[in-house]
Amino acid sequence: MLKGFCMNNFQLRFCKVLMLIIFGATFSIHSHAQDKKPAAPTITFSGYVDTYYAFDNDATVLQGQPAGARQFSFLGYVRNQFNLNTAQLTGTLSHEDYRAVLTVAYGDLRNSAYVPFSRFNTLQQANGGFRIVDKLWIDGGFFMTHIGGESLLPKDNWFTLYSFATTNEPFYQAGVRLSYEGSLIQAQVHLLNGYGIFEDNNDSKSIGWFLGFTPSSQFSAVVTGIAGNEQPAGSPAATRIYNDVVLTYQPLDALTLKAEVDYALEEMPALNRQMGSYLASFLALRYALIPNLFVSGRFEYVVNANGANGDVGIITTALRGTGYSASLEYRPIPNSYVRAEVRALNFDNQYRLFLDAADRPTNSRLEGVISLGVWF
Repeated sequence: MLKGFCMNNFQLRFCKVLMLIIFGATFSIHSHAQDKKPAAPTITFSGYVDTYYAFDNDATVLQGQPAGARQFSFLGYVRNQFNLNTAQLTGTLSHEDYRAVLTVAYGDLRNSAYVPFSRFNTLQQANGGFRIVDKLWIDGGFFMTHIGGESLLPKDNWFTLYSFATTNEPFYQAGVRLSYEGSLIQAQVHLLNGYGIFEDNNDSKSIGWFLGFTPSSQFSAVVTGIAGNEQPAGSPAATRIYNDVVLTYQPLDALTLKAEVDYALEEMPALNRQMGSYLASFLALRYALIPNLFVSGRFEYVVNANGANGDVGIITTALRGTGYSASLEYRPIPNSYVRAEVRALNFDNQYRLFLDAADRPTNSRLEGVISLGVWF
């Protein structure tokens, strides 16, 4: 049954339903447009620059990457030099009945986190859509991911360095999104090329979902995921089901708590299609010492202990360990920050992914980054 989840018959049925929705929506909007005078859209432009200086005690050299490139680090990618996480410009078209957004970006984030393409080398996102009825929208194009408790951009996070859970999640995607945007309930269904890709790597499509519940300004719960065959063309098909749950709670004006759990299953063709698994999680808090000075802490855990024997190797084939992070952030004005943070990673002794100063394998890494961001 899992093997057939994302095969052509399922995709065909899904596309037929989607086409019926689009046809009905177009007819509804056309009829509605006859009864009112069109309003002019709003066009806005924004920009964002984040610079950084990163350091660690890992002597690993990544082949084919810039000198000083750091493994498992899409942000703060290069050690021991001043560098650029991102420099980007965004244009947004907003209207009560239609919308579009385009972001072009350059920097270490775009070059490290995005798979190199023969096309679309500077795009971060490019999508557009229209309102079907009331709060129901349909959009298509290139999107930032709908999955995860940490955003793609440092300005939207408490930390510059991603947790391992975030590092394993898709950062971007291409496809069509149907969304309901209510104040209490938010819901989305996605038809996508695949897991963390723009250009498809096979003939299968993936299905994504998002369900958000926001009963108050103090609490929110979000359940997201994606399911599909993520194997490249020519390899045996294998369905991956990736699930993510994020809870955010603000008991005090100055204190916010956030918890995330990611759990994935994937078929293993070489092991009679038994299901491998992957688990990553974090618990974080942020406290405002004064209105423009924040301190944050994060504990994370990841387990993918037997990749060669059936677990899902999204970043590495085998891994189990913890991480501790601390961050201090000052915002001199609302649309800027200076942030300093440190992070200690410690994996089980058999997972010696790093090198010490004497080039001996080690299972731990101490790292830090100082970053400065400004946007308008």
